[in-house]
Amino acid sequence: MERKKRKRIPMIKGTLVVDKEAFVENCASQNAKPIHEYEEFKVELWVDKHYQDRSQFGDENGKREGIEVERVQDLMIRAFRYLLDIYLRGVNFKFINHFDPNKPDKPPIKVVLKEIQADGTLNVVVQIHYLEPGKFQITVITAMKVDDFRIADGQYAISLTSKEAILRRNVRKSMELIYKVRV
Repeated sequence: MERKKRKRIPMIKGTLVVDKEAFVENCASQNAKPIHEYEEFKVELWVDKHYQDRSQFGDENGKREGIEVERVQDLMIRAFRYLLDIYLRGVNFKFINHFDPNKPDKPPIKVVLKEIQADGTLNVVVQIHYLEPGKFQITVITAMKVDDFRIADGQYAISLTSKEAILRRNVRKSMELIYKVRV
C-alpha cells in the first residue's frame, strides 16, 4: 500500500517580527538587550574667509578649481569619521584643539585632509575644536587641488582612498606612517 504524502505547512511570506525585548548578542555579551541609543553628537562645519575667498575668487594664479564647498564638505565628514576612529583605537596622536579663550597664544593643531582624485589631489587644511561634551567644530582654513601640497613639520595628514584611510605625520621632511585603516 502506497503512503499518502503528508500535508505541508505553507510558508507565510511577510515581515519578520523582531522582539525588542529579546536578549541577543552584542560586542560585550552573548545575552544583552538595548535600552537606549544615544544620538546627541553634534559636529559643526565652518569655513574661514581665506578659504571662501580662494573658492570664489581665486588667488594670483586665478580661480582654484576643484575646491568647491560640496567636495570639501564631503571630505571633511568622511575624514573626521576616520580621524576619530583612529584616535579611539588608542593611536598616540592629537588632532583636536580644546577651545580656551584664556589661552589665545597656543598655536592650533591643523590637519591636512587629502583625497586623491583622477584630476589631482584635493588638500584641505582644517582645525578641529572640542567645544563641549558631544560638540565639535571643524573649520576649513584653506584648500588646494595640487599633487605637491606642502605639509608643515609635525603636521598630520590623512589620505582617503576608496580602500583605506592612511594617517601620516611629517617628521623632518619625511612623511611617517602612523596608522592605516580599511575603508
